[in-house]
Amino acid sequence: MSWENFLSLISPTDSVNEAKTEMQILNSLIPIFAVIGLGMLLRWREFLTADSTSTLNRFAYWYGLPFFLFYKLATTESVGISIAGIPGALLVSTVLMVITSCVLTVVVGVSAERRGATVQASFRGNLAFMGLPLIFFLVQELPDVQKNSIETEVIVGLGPVILIYNVFSVLVLSIWNSDSENLSARKLFTNVISNPLIWACILGVAYRLFQLPLPTALERTCSIVGSSAFPIALVGIGSQLKSISGESRWRESLLPSAVKCIVSPLIGFVVGKWFGLEGIELQAIVLLCGMPTAVSSFVLADQMKSDPDFAASAVIHCTAISLPTLSILIWLLGG
Repeated sequence: MSWENFLSLISPTDSVNEAKTEMQILNSLIPIFAVIGLGMLLRWREFLTADSTSTLNRFAYWYGLPFFLFYKLATTESVGISIAGIPGALLVSTVLMVITSCVLTVVVGVSAERRGATVQASFRGNLAFMGLPLIFFLVQELPDVQKNSIETEVIVGLGPVILIYNVFSVLVLSIWNSDSENLSARKLFTNVISNPLIWACILGVAYRLFQLPLPTALERTCSIVGSSAFPIALVGIGSQLKSISGESRWRESLLPSAVKCIVSPLIGFVVGKWFGLEGIELQAIVLLCGMPTAVSSFVLADQMKSDPDFAASAVIHCTAISLPTLSILIWLLGG
């Protein structure tokens, strides 16, 4: 007898739903932050170094996740993906998050030197390495057809969002930057065209649309390499978080943390409702919008000399705040 069935025998329906939601939080959210914590512990114990962390991150970014995305899209049974579903809602939500972040930083009066890093930290979420595993955990117990459909829609929606992240991150960091050399169309184009996650999504969708056969050896290779993406990436995130210091900038990082963890999920909820999404699909959109600021935002801000200390602070504090906020979102939408 399953735990849920046991609860149904001894508790009212509302209590069972609350217990299921609590188990959802425990089983879906805690493992992600536990692995991030493991990465921090390994860095603290000096089991991981700056070089080994960089290698882990590069492997996950260039090989692990691209192999995973291609494999999932190329082998999925769901081929009828509607832009009016999760992909469309995620795309519209992301555009609105970018606009909202720009407006709020101007209204609040954030200094021009810090505005680019603030805007990027407010909209660039960790969708690939934290959002995907969380959604996959949440849909694990659904019927296979529904589970595969939601997973595929989320992955398909990831491609355009990653494109927006890269374009607007470089753009805002270039516009609000004292170094005019950072504003380069060539640099922007190179940053976008070289992104392996975008290409993995494009190739995976094309492979499935043309119904090309995937040789067993290639399928198993993609499965093995792809399955390593999330644990390696989460450990790398933890190690990198431990290595960057932003303790002195916590007050300044409150704005992007609040926008990312509170305002963005509200935008996702409104857009999801507008698209007619309900249940787990609406939950997926809201949670993806509420993902904490991506560690890559600090890396890019550092490369473009756009207040990297503040960017580091925003990543650290937003990640810490996201544990309770994501738990609350799952609790509110999981009943």
